[in-house]
Amino acid sequence: EWWHERATELFGAQYRIEPDRQAPFNMELSLEYAEPLVLFKGQGSAHRAERRSDSDGGAKVVVHLQVEGHCTVRAEGRESLLRPGDMTLHRVSKSNDLHFHDAYRQICAVLPESSLESEFRDWSRHAGMAISTDSGAAAVLADHLRSLASHSEVLVQPGATELTAFTIGMVRAMLQSLKGGEAGMSLGLRAYHLGRVKRFALAHLHLPSLDVDYIASGVGLSPRYVHRLFEDEPQPLMRWIMKERLERAYAQLKG
Repeated sequence: EWWHERATELFGAQYRIEPDRQAPFNMELSLEYAEPLVLFKGQGSAHRAERRSDSDGGAKVVVHLQVEGHCTVRAEGRESLLRPGDMTLHRVSKSNDLHFHDAYRQICAVLPESSLESEFRDWSRHAGMAISTDSGAAAVLADHLRSLASHSEVLVQPGATELTAFTIGMVRAMLQSLKGGEAGMSLGLRAYHLGRVKRFALAHLHLPSLDVDYIASGVGLSPRYVHRLFEDEPQPLMRWIMKERLERAYAQLKG
């Protein structure tokens, strides 16, 4: 209940939490306010957070750093997989859903959209994409967010205003480094989900009801997206399943 209240306060919208049934559910969240910046740290077990009401949180932007675990973010018309160390940013007022696939830790900064639009009116073309923080300005920003999270008490001490301005400046620097292309965008989302679909299908080959809808529901994707994953594969999904069933039956007969 506390988490729902904080999420509503921060994002102006209510979220439905759907825990992973395979593991005990837990979630921890801490917030630090240093106007106009809000820093929050979250960690917990695998779950989905789906928005169930429209946001009235105002013109704000979330900078999301995935520290541990994997998270699929659906925001700004994109679906991106965040691996440990990846970052994304998107508007609070836009529809967004999060799927934490395993135990996770995240650091997020919420800042006014106006602090970006004053210099980067087209910043939103990078919204919702996964950004690697292996090098460049994104790496510096990620290190800064980790440092803030480790020493969050500085956000309520003298000098916090300058530190907040510095943080926003680093977000701008990262956006500047991304201008002119989709540099840093994670290219592993398709391969990651394709592997998940295949592992799920192989684990349920014995079920007569195994079809696209069943698989999509089992891995938390849409049937249309599951079909698209196999567009560049040698065989469509159901033909691949038939082949795997035949090979398994042959192996059992031979054994």
